[in-house]
Amino acid sequence: MVTGVQTCALPISLNHFLRREMRKMKLSKKILAGVLGVAMVAMTSVSALAVAPGYSDYGASDEKDVVAGEPLELTTTAKTGVTVKVAADVLPEGVKKVKMEVAAVDNAKVADAITTAEKDGFKNVAVLDIVLKDQDGNPIEKLNGKVTVTVPAAGNQNAVLYIADDNKVSDMGAKLSNGYLSFETDHFSYYAAAEKVNGAVDGGSDNVQTGENNNVTIAVVAVMFIAAAGIVVLSVKAKKVRAK
Repeated sequence: MVTGVQTCALPISLNHFLRREMRKMKLSKKILAGVLGVAMVAMTSVSALAVAPGYSDYGASDEKDVVAGEPLELTTTAKTGVTVKVAADVLPEGVKKVKMEVAAVDNAKVADAITTAEKDGFKNVAVLDIVLKDQDGNPIEKLNGKVTVTVPAAGNQNAVLYIADDNKVSDMGAKLSNGYLSFETDHFSYYAAAEKVNGAVDGGSDNVQTGENNNVTIAVVAVMFIAAAGIVVLSVKAKKVRAK
């Protein structure tokens, strides 16, 4: 398993690698500093791949009027594309206007739930806080029936989990179609898009390696190749300068 500590250690290993190779070539400290600077900028970009899949901000839908006997549909921005289809008369009495707000949840706040999900054979877990609000800005927590929720799937995500207050998780039986996961629910809370692993081994998160960390490893190798190529180019140039 690739842990966060190991991921953080990768730039250090790259630093040592570059210093060792450049000392072999007897390149100047100025060249060394330049190459290390470029490499660390690249590593900063790579580290962005280690965050949970999805968006940091899903946004909100437009507020819509509630008309008795008519269904309505709420959608966040076109980019994030979270949608809720509300059947007629599902909203509680007294709701005249409704809007949806969706935000990504910091994994630290739901660490126990994510650990449970990993033990149950899920990975690439991205937790969302989906809220419906009435005309006064009050959350609508209980509905008179089920609504259909659609969320974007990142990478190999193929399932949606409900996260209860006690951090237990339940598979919502979502259906994947054209890069989106759809499921039905009669209340709003924390839900997570995740990748369900076939044949997952019981026994906890130590048996699970996330797709994001796989991507980070690949990207780090690519950066090291680029840095090595840069060293070769600089070495050739340095030799030409010394030869003059």
